[in-house]
Amino acid sequence: MRLAKFLPSAALAMLTALPVLAQSSPPPIPGRPEAVPPLLRGKPPAPEPNNPPARPFHDSRYGVSFTIPPAWNINHRDGEVSTFNLDARNAAHTAQLRAVASISFNPHPYSTFSGALFYFSVTPHVTANQCAAQASARAPHTVGSLQIAGVPFTHGYDEHGSICTESRDEIYTTERNDACYRFDAVINNFCGGDVSGVQDISERELDDVRRRMQSILNTVRFDN
Repeated sequence: MRLAKFLPSAALAMLTALPVLAQSSPPPIPGRPEAVPPLLRGKPPAPEPNNPPARPFHDSRYGVSFTIPPAWNINHRDGEVSTFNLDARNAAHTAQLRAVASISFNPHPYSTFSGALFYFSVTPHVTANQCAAQASARAPHTVGSLQIAGVPFTHGYDEHGSICTESRDEIYTTERNDACYRFDAVINNFCGGDVSGVQDISERELDDVRRRMQSILNTVRFDN
């Protein structure tokens, strides 16, 4: 027992824990991988923040509302959290930014994800064809159509980046009351993850961010 007083405290702790590890780990079963002892298992992911809480957005002038998810911020002026004409590159120069919701945390901190933004803008005095063209101006990107709250929208996309896709913008436009109503769901990434010590964002992680953006789009409502 004299050996104990010469051992470092960390070694003593491990010796003390060995019986616990042996008791808590079931005996190995032939043909199956051995179970990882509880003390050696990874920690579960930290819970996502929920502040600020979910809350509604309503634009009384144009009769549009949607729900802002928990831990997302809302701004009404361009330049406070982003630059609209850099993210929505083919929006008309007369477009009026009405609101932008931005995620306030990184759901994938070990990836190259750098931000997600949901824009609502309106361009007055635009025809239906001009409005639809905003979603298809970057040929040959495919364009489709879908219903949002019972209203038909044109859906296209724009993306850019040299080494990687630095930004992708899912574009949704519809003409209402002589104006073009437009939603942009923008996902931003940075290139060079191998240099900065993180991994390029995976398809699974991208799908997760897309679902978050889609959940906002699913709450869009029109006053009439």
